[in-house]
Amino acid sequence: MAGNPILLCAPVGDLRARLEQELTAAGYPVSTARTPADAVAALRDASFDLVVADGLSVTGAIGSIRNASSIPTLCLVVAPAGDVEARIAFLEAGADDVLGAGWAARELEARVEALLIRSGRIRPDTERTAAAGHLVSFFSPKGGVGTTTLAVNTAVLLAGGDRSASSFPTQRVLLVDLDLQFGQVATHLNLSPRFDIAGLASDEQALEDPEVAASYLTTHGSGVAVLAAPSIPDAEGRVGVDELARIFDLLRPRFDVVVVDCGSQLDPRVLWVLGQADTHEFVIFPEIAALRATSLMLGYLAETATLRARTDFIVNHIFPKELLKTRDIENLLRAKPAAEIPYTEVEMIRAVNEGVPLVTGRPSAPAAIALRSVAQSIMGINTESERSPDSGRRRGMLFGRR
Repeated sequence: MAGNPILLCAPVGDLRARLEQELTAAGYPVSTARTPADAVAALRDASFDLVVADGLSVTGAIGSIRNASSIPTLCLVVAPAGDVEARIAFLEAGADDVLGAGWAARELEARVEALLIRSGRIRPDTERTAAAGHLVSFFSPKGGVGTTTLAVNTAVLLAGGDRSASSFPTQRVLLVDLDLQFGQVATHLNLSPRFDIAGLASDEQALEDPEVAASYLTTHGSGVAVLAAPSIPDAEGRVGVDELARIFDLLRPRFDVVVVDCGSQLDPRVLWVLGQADTHEFVIFPEIAALRATSLMLGYLAETATLRARTDFIVNHIFPKELLKTRDIENLLRAKPAAEIPYTEVEMIRAVNEGVPLVTGRPSAPAAIALRSVAQSIMGINTESERSPDSGRRRGMLFGRR
């Protein structure tokens, strides 16, 4: 159990029921109060690490709640969906965070955990398994082929952020931006991270404490936790293989799935991740130069690394004209692509510009449907029958020594 006692201040209704259900499911002991006055009385009689409040019509109530006990209590306020002015008013009145009504799956849990970590009040979950999360790497030897787009959308799907009828089960997902000079994962999710992987790699205390390390993560509305790339290119030198290994040792057990956007530079850090991954997703563009680069990459990896993980090839059609047939790609790579993402330039560009992943903003788009097949493949859903009988042998040939 999470262990941190939470006081829920909300009038009786569906929203209160949802808040109580999600907090209890996350393992927090929850007490309830119907009004701010009841909450103040409860805080004077017992100790709580956090107050989650809904239905506050007067922002002055926040100050009363926070100062009801000798040590100010953290306060997370639920505001009407889409009411920006209300969110600002609650923050100015002293709320530690504001959650819009209609929040996404796991967003409440993620925000609560982030508040508790930042305040130093987190109480570790002693029942949480130490098993490492499933590590998925996205890489392409050629830049500009949509590796980040695929990694971001897949992470959102795996976190249960699919808005289609065939939604995915909710999982704890960490998305790591390992394109350390010009990574754009945060841009794709419309995030403005305060902390990044370079800062974590330089923080010796954080590298020894998983709770402190987790405070470097930024949570997206889908529930995906993001470890962002550095905001300045020259900071990438602070992230070495040793630091990266320590970061993954600390954070990986906290998540069910860890998705890594490896970019397009095959440096020692990326090689280390490829060696640790459970699933490799290699993104390819159907033209001769890109396929030749992929072939050279596979030959290099065969000589320098031992890759025992499952390997998938994803063909991303970034131009409207089909340059190569699927059978030509299969012949060149000696493997069947796990998925093909159809050309949808306008929708993809709009999704990036708006910071809304395609799978949530336009779940019925052909590309979003294809992206779901990538996530299903990673989860092992409906994939075995789609693969050719000798696909495993072909992968062995790709990564076997010559």
